[in-house]
Amino acid sequence: MIKLIEITNDNMFHECIGLKVTDEQDRFVASNIYSLAQAWLYSKIARPFCIYNDDVMVGFVMLGYDESEKKCEIWRFMIDAKHQNKGYGKEAMRVVLEYIKSNPVFSKIYLTVNPDNDVAVKLYESFGFFATGEMVYDEIVMVLKQGGKHGTE
Repeated sequence: MIKLIEITNDNMFHECIGLKVTDEQDRFVASNIYSLAQAWLYSKIARPFCIYNDDVMVGFVMLGYDESEKKCEIWRFMIDAKHQNKGYGKEAMRVVLEYIKSNPVFSKIYLTVNPDNDVAVKLYESFGFFATGEMVYDEIVMVLKQGGKHGTE
C-alpha cells in the first residue's frame, strides 16, 4: 500500500538521496539532494515526503504551499528507477492528490513539467491536469481541472 511520510531531520535523509530515476529521465528531474536543500531554504512553504510501498521507499514528492492564494504546487515527483513500471507512480499520484485535497485551504493544484517528458505528461493528464499555455523555466504549467479524474477535485 502506498503512503506518504514527511521527511524530517531525523528520518530517511540518506535513503531518500539514494533514490534515482533512469538515465533517460535524469534531465527531467532535479536531484533529491537539490530538492531537500530547497525544502530547507523554503521550509515555511515546502513539504518533502518519501513515497513508501508498505515499508520500502520507492519515491519522493515535494509540495509547495501558498495558503494566501489557496494553491498547492507539486514541485517534485519521482519514482526510483528500480520501482518503475509497477503502478507505484499512478497510485502515489492518487495518494498525493488525496493528501492535498484533505486540506480545505487549497482550491488550486498545479505543477510544471518538461514538455519532452511524455510519460509524466500522460500521467498528469490521466488525473485531469491540463496545460494552461503558460511556461515557467521552459516547463509547461499544468492545473488540475475541477472535477478531475481518479477522485481528484
